[in-house]
Amino acid sequence: MTIKEALETVGGLSTPSKMPCFGYSIPAGHCITGSKLWSVPGTVCFDCYARKGRYMFRNVREALERRFQSLHDPRWTESMAYLIKERKMEYFRWHDSGDLQGVWHLSQICEVARQTPKCSHWLPTRETRIVKAYLDEYWFGIPENLNVRISAMAFDKSPPIRFARKYCLTVSGASSNGSHTCPAPDQGNSCGDCRECWDSKTFSISYQKH
Repeated sequence: MTIKEALETVGGLSTPSKMPCFGYSIPAGHCITGSKLWSVPGTVCFDCYARKGRYMFRNVREALERRFQSLHDPRWTESMAYLIKERKMEYFRWHDSGDLQGVWHLSQICEVARQTPKCSHWLPTRETRIVKAYLDEYWFGIPENLNVRISAMAFDKSPPIRFARKYCLTVSGASSNGSHTCPAPDQGNSCGDCRECWDSKTFSISYQKH
């Protein structure tokens, strides 16, 4: 396999401007939970950032859909792991747009993480049922280098975390409940040298509404 072949298999990688690393995104329109919430005022998905702005450019929409269609390619997991290892990635961000599609999807991501132990992976998700179903089905659970953070559905509310190792919430004002506050708004909308989202020791993180 070559890097070119691997990129073609997975539909390419994304480069979120805020992030210190590559990412992988699919259309927000394919979100299972988000598609139900994006028109509901008061929810975090309402007026979703991934349904406007640069995400609406034709080339971006085509790239997102190409990645979505690639998920069922039998070479997807191998190709993703290959790209991360070949490019010696230390961090990886899953789904700056889009979300989990099923237990099979989370299982693939977990396998990528297992095959790339030197890389820290971060996956925020609102698909709590998928995460719970995965944990019920697979006794070996989620790899330690994959931080799955359950995201809140509404502003200033904590998510259901009965089975979550970590979570994140979005706040409309000052951060509350002792969570680590994302510093990006105060540093040019960039992670800078912060890596708390990937840090397994950081249990909860709050993000300002944007």
